[in-house]
Amino acid sequence: MSNRFFLDPAISTIDDNRAVLGGDEAHHFSRVMRGEVGDEIILFDGSGFSYRSCVESVSKTTVAVRVIETLPDNIESPIRLTVATALPKGDRQRFLAEKLAELGVARLIPLRLERSVARSDAAVALRLRRYVIEAAKQCGRNVLMEITNEMPLTELNDFLTNQGDVTKFLLHPLALGTVGQTTPQIILANELPKQIIVLIGPEGSFTDQEIETALNFGFQPLDLGARILRTETACIAVAAVFLTCS
Repeated sequence: MSNRFFLDPAISTIDDNRAVLGGDEAHHFSRVMRGEVGDEIILFDGSGFSYRSCVESVSKTTVAVRVIETLPDNIESPIRLTVATALPKGDRQRFLAEKLAELGVARLIPLRLERSVARSDAAVALRLRRYVIEAAKQCGRNVLMEITNEMPLTELNDFLTNQGDVTKFLLHPLALGTVGQTTPQIILANELPKQIIVLIGPEGSFTDQEIETALNFGFQPLDLGARILRTETACIAVAAVFLTCS
């Protein structure tokens, strides 16, 4: 069975080499996985730390453990990739969040665009976070992919001004005249930037005004090839290009 459990600071505690696991994770260990006293498990808190631990007691709602050692984090990519995109509909949101988290994306920004087919609110954000936690447990990440509040494109530039030096790409399949485009081959031929954001539109694509806005914000057009990709496919392809090469 998977022995990784998320130590959510909202409902769990860790102090002086002791931790108490609560909520769904405690239920999963005791009721679903039939875990027992003496089992060795790995706890992670979403901030980069993980802890090899031994279960000392199990109650109806909590699991108490003794921390044996703090483990180093050698999983995270040195590249901090942000994917800003219009959310797809339905179950494709789960697929998107899970795969981006597994690939090592640092941040997902849901965008509100003119042709968006789905909106993000508090309930959607909470659901996406659960998917991210499950993906982190599966893939071994100790850092949770951040999911921001939904924002319109016009607010994105203000958000980025507080993020330091960020290299910005606009994923778009059409040649844009004198603006010029780059490709993954060109980018990967050089040292990759430490912070990257890629802007990806809905299936109806960006409007001309949105493209103009992005270009004015300093986004460089990026071309993944002749095939038109679904939103979640494009997001995953971009993450794979940047993060599996780092």
